[in-house]
Amino acid sequence: MVSPLTGPILTAADMRAAEGAAVAGGTPLATLMDRAGRAVADAVLRYAHGRDTLILCGPGNNGGDGYVAARLLQEAGHPVRVAALGEPRTDLAKAARARWTGAVLDPAQCARAPVLVDALFGTGLGYMMRLVRKGPQTGEGDEHTPGGPGQKRTPARPLSAADDGHEAKTASLSKED
Repeated sequence: MVSPLTGPILTAADMRAAEGAAVAGGTPLATLMDRAGRAVADAVLRYAHGRDTLILCGPGNNGGDGYVAARLLQEAGHPVRVAALGEPRTDLAKAARARWTGAVLDPAQCARAPVLVDALFGTGLGYMMRLVRKGPQTGEGDEHTPGGPGQKRTPARPLSAADDGHEAKTASLSKED
């Protein structure tokens, strides 16, 4: 019997704070991406028992984590495929993609797998949900806040009643909603 993974489950805000503290302490983001990808690969090797694994990669650094995991799984001889929503958009994700030597499939065209790894959006999911709900916005802004970091925002609102109180599963909506 395989023992379960242990450790805390972090909200999106907790994860951003932990990452910020690590970077402030001198750990490069590339090192954090390598560690995240290695942790995912280790978990797949531990629990998948050699079953085909499909990693879904998004355009940001979470997708980069997925490319790192895929590369490490491939190097370990584990059957792994990657499907991506598009080309990586961050320098770190681009570098991780460049180190993955396998094909990158269209998610709509690839076959199912018994093991699925979600490396799509990470803590940027709230931003993506705003885009889905409102469409892309114009104006200056950072990658997480359409219209800029100074844009007025309402408190996070759950995507569904089942998600109430779980910040990691909420979308923070702009005041125009």
